Amino acid sequence: MFEVMGLVKKSGLRGDLFVTELREKSVIYEAGRLKEYSVQEETGYGLRVIRPDGRVGFYASNRTMEPQVFLNGALEVSEFGDPVFFDIPSYPAFLEWKDFVDSKIEAMDIHEMVEIGEYLVSQIQGEYPEVCVDLELRAGWEGKTLVNHHEERMHFARTFFRIGVTVNRTTSEDILEIYAERSWGNKDINLEDLLQEIKRKLDFSKSLVKMRGGRYPVIFTPGGSLVLLYPLLYGLNGKNVVLGKSFLQDKWGKVLFSSLFSLLETSHEPWTLGTCPFDDEGIMTQAEKFLVENGRLEEGFFDLWSGSQAKRSSRGNGFRPSYRHLPEPTFATLKMRSGLRDRETLLEELEEGLVVDSVLGLGQSNVASGIFSCSVQLGFYVKDGEIQGRVKDVMLSGNAYQALRDIKEISRDTRWVHGRMLLPYVLVEPLQIEA
Repeated sequence: MFEVMGLVKKSGLRGDLFVTELREKSVIYEAGRLKEYSVQEETGYGLRVIRPDGRVGFYASNRTMEPQVFLNGALEVSEFGDPVFFDIPSYPAFLEWKDFVDSKIEAMDIHEMVEIGEYLVSQIQGEYPEVCVDLELRAGWEGKTLVNHHEERMHFARTFFRIGVTVNRTTSEDILEIYAERSWGNKDINLEDLLQEIKRKLDFSKSLVKMRGGRYPVIFTPGGSLVLLYPLLYGLNGKNVVLGKSFLQDKWGKVLFSSLFSLLETSHEPWTLGTCPFDDEGIMTQAEKFLVENGRLEEGFFDLWSGSQAKRSSRGNGFRPSYRHLPEPTFATLKMRSGLRDRETLLEELEEGLVVDSVLGLGQSNVASGIFSCSVQLGFYVKDGEIQGRVKDVMLSGNAYQALRDIKEISRDTRWVHGRMLLPYVLVEPLQIEA
């Protein structure tokens, strides 16, 4: 399939071939019992071509085919493609990069994954026999290769290991659902830490408590912090900037948020699931760059298309959801700068408030404006510095941009979320609670 780039060059076209290779093993438990396991291998090809008149075409397949047939597919689509105003970059002759590939993950078999699953289920149900446990483990290797119309080539690979656990307790009066996950590039996932998180949430959820509506301080856990970050990441997306859908489009360089808030993209962080030497367009990524520094808006996510439209250069933020998609502006790995105080201190100093771990309906809010109004899926009422129990039928509303201005404390405790975001506990006040 790589021969197609020779045809692209001979035809006077510009373009790139994006190739993904995946080897994955998965184990799934349902209600505490092994439901299924599978082994998957797939190679996918996505060909993007740019005609001399600037129109772009794209064709994807997970089957090998004649190079000319593959090129013809992209050219047919280009008849309906919009013109673009960027060029495919030239790749460096030498790539100084060490792939993050863990031999232990490559050697991991289904039997070993089942043992991990059995251990997690037994540890949870042994202490909490009334709950049902659903569990999913995925482990594997993924590689990415890019070839451009100059027939230059780049490649990198990484391994991944993901564990997701859903714990459900259903009674005639209540349904409790708790989720915890760990995702990493090597096998060094701390199972005991994962179990402790689940057990801690179950212990806090033993009693249901009433909470009066009003305006209260809120502590967001690392997972709960997505309530604040989701609208911000939408606004940082270069495509939304170009289309006029971003609240941040004319605010670069301005102080918009609390001086406690800094957000960085770290594309070379070892063993994270976003680490990469180049993005999916062949732009070299940077080891570290500030998106927000001490409350000041510094940078967004621009791929080649959005960068050319917004007159801003792409800095390695063009990524494809799969080989079947064209690049989109997004991030590799994020870090929110941590604070000086531990999460227990944040909690102990809270006279009355709410801890939010997860919500429902976040994406259905007015994300572009930053406004959110969502149900608290898992949250805990705090009184006099102690968690009193879990809340039910509580709504949380506010504006993410305003909340990021109203940050009072950020913890020094952090946790990786989905293997790509290192987030702390964040105390914001006040936010509206409807109960």
